[in-house]
Amino acid sequence: MTAQNPEQDGLRKLVARHDDQQLGREFAELSHKVKKRPMVLFFGRTSFADNSKYLFLRALSAQRGYDVMWCTHSTDLAVQLTERGLPCLLLGLDADQTIDTLLHAAVAVFTLNPWESVGMSQPLLGCLAGAKQVQLWHGVSVKRLTLQLLPHFGARSSDIRPYWLSSIAADHVLSTASHFDAYWREVFGCRSLVRAGLPRNEVLLRSATEMEHWGAELSPRAREALESGRPSVLVVPTWQRNKWTELTGSTFLAHAVKFARDHKANIFFKAHPTYFGHWNQQDQEVDGLHLIDPGLDIYPWMSRFSALVTDYSSIMFDYLLTGKPVLTLDLKPGDHQKYEPDYSLVPEGDFRTTYTTETLAAKLKKAVFDDKRQDSRQAYARQIFESDPLSASEDLLQLIDTLVDRSQQPDFKVWQPGSAL
Repeated sequence: MTAQNPEQDGLRKLVARHDDQQLGREFAELSHKVKKRPMVLFFGRTSFADNSKYLFLRALSAQRGYDVMWCTHSTDLAVQLTERGLPCLLLGLDADQTIDTLLHAAVAVFTLNPWESVGMSQPLLGCLAGAKQVQLWHGVSVKRLTLQLLPHFGARSSDIRPYWLSSIAADHVLSTASHFDAYWREVFGCRSLVRAGLPRNEVLLRSATEMEHWGAELSPRAREALESGRPSVLVVPTWQRNKWTELTGSTFLAHAVKFARDHKANIFFKAHPTYFGHWNQQDQEVDGLHLIDPGLDIYPWMSRFSALVTDYSSIMFDYLLTGKPVLTLDLKPGDHQKYEPDYSLVPEGDFRTTYTTETLAAKLKKAVFDDKRQDSRQAYARQIFESDPLSASEDLLQLIDTLVDRSQQPDFKVWQPGSAL
């Protein structure tokens, strides 16, 4: 048996990375030159959820003059969507088909960083270089994101640089309100912003369709509890950069469960979708507590909850559209990360109640049973969502229709003898 040589292993990885980067550059050159097909590719999470899902389904609901396809590097998701008759490309299953499809796409739509969306593949990112890229992102945020993090993480690391580089490929970025325009320009380095709502928010204000419920299947126990008529509280910790908040601790959950038992309520705990791949819990029989799969799309159910509890997840801003109470962890500057949460990134306003683990039960009791702040929350929601939330998908599809149409127009000039070049 040959002994492992760490230096040789490191060299092999460096060479492989260099080869991937070179292939990515070569595919990018091809992508910029090939004639595009009338085709729009949608990239999302490894579960069927978030903004790309809802825009994808709306694009499929009527003939628009172009092909629509979901792209994923998750085998499980690809199987699920294919079984349900939805057009889906499993990235890399057939390398030539994958490369050809991405090279010729007119438009690519993202909800996450593109580097994550293509399975961290430089060649596949290169294939999309010539497509018009539309970045929906996944919500209003009190986090510094992407290019704003350069002062904190630096640009020298070859592990993190692909995140920066793929994010700045966006040609158009969704911005829900004028307050956030400069923020999104700084985050993605993009100067073309699109005023529209978040497609996922439509189902907070209307019933979800049958297809929109795909990926949102609650366990029978959780659904029965949610439809029981008892107060239901949704707890949603945000993604943490290797630093946890109290919401993931046993003490917090003990306080939450005690509230549920004291007030005949139900607590629904849903971890961030980032942890979907590590989830191995079931909806365990703990009275008053329901553990929701992190990958589940909770949006078709969100309007049924009585209140939302978070540390500082962007879901809190979407939930304001329901008019119901939002409670956020009382984190002072410097208590957590030095760059988040940062509430100076959003408008000032009376839209949330702060709590600590010790005050959670009392704050929840008042929020659920004695709420008098609905008007102020709805006024705040109008500030951060300037367009009609119910028309989000159709508003965005107008942009995509235009981008596809432009890609099909003649893009060449003909020189005639005797004329100027």
